[in-house]
Amino acid sequence: MIYGFETDDENAAIAALIVYVCWRSRDRAKFKITPDVWGQIERFTKDAAKRAQTIQDFIEALKRPGRMNAPTLQPRYLEVGTRGEIPMMTVINEDGSFREAIQFGADRDLGLREFGTRVIERADAHAVIRTAYRNTAWVVLLVRDRLEREKPIEQHLETVIEGETA
Repeated sequence: MIYGFETDDENAAIAALIVYVCWRSRDRAKFKITPDVWGQIERFTKDAAKRAQTIQDFIEALKRPGRMNAPTLQPRYLEVGTRGEIPMMTVINEDGSFREAIQFGADRDLGLREFGTRVIERADAHAVIRTAYRNTAWVVLLVRDRLEREKPIEQHLETVIEGETA
């Protein structure tokens, strides 16, 4: 697992991290979820990668209005841990079985903030962009897998927040 994505390919993990942060940072009022949303994400990703020369170009093309509509990237979604490993926690499913889910903010206890620049700067830009272009469906599947693993934590956080406001 690299950067919270279930893969051993660092280029795919970095491409997935970029798609993931744009998805999480999107303006939810302007980017509506439709039955074809993941098809759109694949098209946006492939189109952004096709024209990009650098990872920064890829990010800008993907987050712009008309695509992901992410006015600014939210740093909390770029957290990969000080060693590039996102800690996991065990979650009990409704049927009593166990599974792992991503744990957010483990490095925050140390007072550290992360913006993902280290990961992006040291990446092989051409390899990441090539992976995003040639293996678009795989990159998007990695993002969808991570989002699915995060659901139990998000539901727990929403319950806690609702309990505090009641």
